[in-house]
Amino acid sequence: MQRRLREGCRDVKALTVETYLQNSKDYCLIDVRSPGEYGEAHIPGAVNVPLFTDAERVQVGIAYKQEGTDRAKQVGLRFVAARLPQMVEQILAAAGEKKIVFYCWRGGMRSRSMSYLLAALNYPVYQLTGGYKAFRRHINRFHETYNIKVPVFVLNGLTGVGKTQMLALLAGRGIPVLDLESMANHRGSAFGSVGLGAPRSQKDFDALLAVALMERKDAHCLVVEGEGKRIGPVHLPEYLFAAMEKGPHILLVADLNVRVERIVSEYRGHGDTAAELATAIYGLQKKLGKAKCDALADKIQRRLYAEVVLELCRGYYDLYYRDSRRAREDYLAIVNVNDLERGADEVAAVITAYLDGRNACGGEHTTCM
Repeated sequence: MQRRLREGCRDVKALTVETYLQNSKDYCLIDVRSPGEYGEAHIPGAVNVPLFTDAERVQVGIAYKQEGTDRAKQVGLRFVAARLPQMVEQILAAAGEKKIVFYCWRGGMRSRSMSYLLAALNYPVYQLTGGYKAFRRHINRFHETYNIKVPVFVLNGLTGVGKTQMLALLAGRGIPVLDLESMANHRGSAFGSVGLGAPRSQKDFDALLAVALMERKDAHCLVVEGEGKRIGPVHLPEYLFAAMEKGPHILLVADLNVRVERIVSEYRGHGDTAAELATAIYGLQKKLGKAKCDALADKIQRRLYAEVVLELCRGYYDLYYRDSRRAREDYLAIVNVNDLERGADEVAAVITAYLDGRNACGGEHTTCM
């Protein structure tokens, strides 16, 4: 619902990064930087309403360097004047009943000008102190000092067993999870970005992870999917990887035909990805050889997905995983997840029993639910 315009003018209020993060649900973040800046990294949940296009930003910068601040303002005003009404409409639609917070790179002219405009129209407006640069500093400090003190349960299992689906089911049962692959927008394999678009930058991954941990600061445990130190192009912070190595591991198992069906279904769910899959198969060329990759790429182009998945599971992924996984006796539990719902109930029960037993032995935390 669009807010009514009242007479008068409101003041622009400053909002610190810390205050925003403590009450983020009350605010709508508007990132007025160029699309390129936003695409490189932005505060999670922010809506991009760029003051300038990427090309316009370059022109304003040139004017500033060559002719000074006043000339840069004139050039910028000429670019933005005609589309201001549409920008205001977009901002109000995005904000709904939330308080509007503007930010740019470091809390400078771009966010300040939009803040004053909306304040002049008598809308409640805030400007993020220090802009994205201050947010990035806050995230860096968080990762430098954070220490995970609760058990981190790690879900292991062969490719296609349903680890990501299990995270979602556990979250639905009230168990705090971290979906690291979703944060990275990558599945952590040669086919990790197929159907997903570009993976997230390290900066965006760091931000999403930090915010997720802040939101779960009172959780009595965390559950993650087993990962290496990297997921696609992004790196896990050392404190998290160490907690995953130390935490209780649960092995999920499922029949091969079930796993094949789940893998095929996942990639089919992203539309026609044959070309992407055929290209991605060559990421395994060092392991499989060019001839094998050529044959698999041909089958992909002919949409013989189940045959390709079966060959990859038998001839590569299952062998690779068995070489690197723990001994069966090192797992807290081994859970059959042919039926994911039933498996989620069992995993949840295993986690709860572990935490109850830990508490009975003098542990600090009593429950994960």
